[in-house]
Amino acid sequence: MLTIEGGLTVLKDMEVLAAPLPALLSYWESKRAGRLMPAPSDINPVEIPRLLPFLTIADVTYDPLDFRYRLVGTRIVEMTGVDRTGRSLREGHEGERLEERLAGLRDMLRSPAPIAFSGRFDWLGRDYRRFECIQLPLSSDGERISRLVAAYAFP
Repeated sequence: MLTIEGGLTVLKDMEVLAAPLPALLSYWESKRAGRLMPAPSDINPVEIPRLLPFLTIADVTYDPLDFRYRLVGTRIVEMTGVDRTGRSLREGHEGERLEERLAGLRDMLRSPAPIAFSGRFDWLGRDYRRFECIQLPLSSDGERISRLVAAYAFP
């Protein structure tokens, strides 16, 4: 395992991810349909209702680099104590923590491939809560990532 900015550990083996992460990855693969990544319009949360509590969907902006949450699932809000729906990364973090999160976002945007990682909610003073996450890219033009859909597990 590799530790990245912000104390997150990249998980290389997608076969051993905690539920419900494999279900979202399978859904994303089915929507990809041979393309580099699905389009945002391909993802319909209504098709995956049992995943909704564990999902985030965020729009990516590049100038300045940021993302804004369209959706934050109820289980994520329950575990973190924060509902970031409608808020951007920059609105939720500042200083060193913001820079760490932006560096993590830059890493995710370098490749249009799924990335899974684990960590603890240390930025919320809840370092006793461990999570796993899978971030899956979406693209409006088939090349540049314009949205991220993610699922969180709390093993």
